Amino acid sequence: FYPSSKLCSCCGNIKKALKLSDRVYRCECGNMIDRDFQASINLKAYGERFAS
Repeated sequence: FYPSSKLCSCCGNIKKALKLSDRVYRCECGNMIDRDFQASINLKAYGERFAS
């Protein structure tokens, strides 16, 4: 399991209490981004680790 929508792309913090109805990801580091866009950033970075 990879928590792509619960992982902050800025600081790496995992927000365990994020509900599916929460459409905006807000992190303690100040990152505020659409949840699906956040997941796409994280999945791209995750995939690039295996492609190189």
